[in-house]
Amino acid sequence: MDIRFRDHASFHRAAAGMVGGSLLIGLALHPITAMAPVAGGLAGIAAGASWGHGHGKLRFAAAAAALATVFVASLASWGAQVGWVSGLPSAIALVVSVSLLALGLAAGGPRGVRGVGLFLWAALTGLVAMWCAMRIVGARETAGLPSWVRDGAGATAMGLVGILAMVPRHLSLASDPVTAAVRRLPATLDPEVKGLCDRAVAIWRGAKEALADEGGQHLVRDGVLTTLAVAMKSAEVKLAGPSEAELAARTAELDGKLATVTDGEARAQYAAARAALDDQRRYRDHIAQGKERLVARMHHHVTALEKFQLAATGLDAARAVAASSPVKQLEDLSQDVTASSDALLELELGEKVTPPGAFG
Repeated sequence: MDIRFRDHASFHRAAAGMVGGSLLIGLALHPITAMAPVAGGLAGIAAGASWGHGHGKLRFAAAAAALATVFVASLASWGAQVGWVSGLPSAIALVVSVSLLALGLAAGGPRGVRGVGLFLWAALTGLVAMWCAMRIVGARETAGLPSWVRDGAGATAMGLVGILAMVPRHLSLASDPVTAAVRRLPATLDPEVKGLCDRAVAIWRGAKEALADEGGQHLVRDGVLTTLAVAMKSAEVKLAGPSEAELAARTAELDGKLATVTDGEARAQYAAARAALDDQRRYRDHIAQGKERLVARMHHHVTALEKFQLAATGLDAARAVAASSPVKQLEDLSQDVTASSDALLELELGEKVTPPGAFG
């Protein structure tokens, strides 16, 4: 499971807009109202979210409604005291205010369960942002600073904390299909096939880090997945029944009986049994040959992946690889390896379903 951060440019715009907008608006409102830190922070958060993700009218309307709620619940002595109306009205006003702000920040985001989570996270972030602004303005350490410095610092703190509200919008959990396929591999793989799988997975891990072209990454990923899928199929192909030595011993025994039997019906039955043993040996030879060819093609497949990765991580990888023959060769080889695996599995299954009568 990978945690990915999408759309860096939008997040950078939102972050810069929230911090810069909160500072500028907070300083601009300083001569007008004692609530400049909160007002500037709310407006700055709305401005940054609008710059990064659009829906400006809705976000500013939500910020204005949140600010109006704060004004209604605030004391007239805000500038000197920095407090809230005590008791239930204060709690209600705070919940309504951060909820309105969260609605504005969640606009245009995901819906459903994730949308609810984004709203709750934005509300919590807004609550923390307001608390930071009030703590900075009302702290004893800042009491000796000019009031415009305190207001600007409080508004900037709100903008900084407000950035956190946008983080979940850019995060995503991506499951690596190669990792999932590795977990499904059986523990009974042949050592040689297991080694090929390990090499293929190592190629994929290197390609994820070094290969910038997304199309090339997908091609390597699909090739590695093909290799792992074929390995899983190869584990299903097993040589059941008597061993080669047992078949040879039984064949010699039947040959001896055929040389000495005098009854015609018994001779026919011995001959049918002897032919069935030949069929079993032929099936075993075909399956063993098919597995050998499959492993050889897997070797070719892995080396083709290594060749592709090396070519794709060079200079001008995306353009050089897009029209080059390794891409086509890798695609054709993936199909060839899969077809060989299917044919081998069908052969093995065909042995299992061969009617007993075919062996006499």
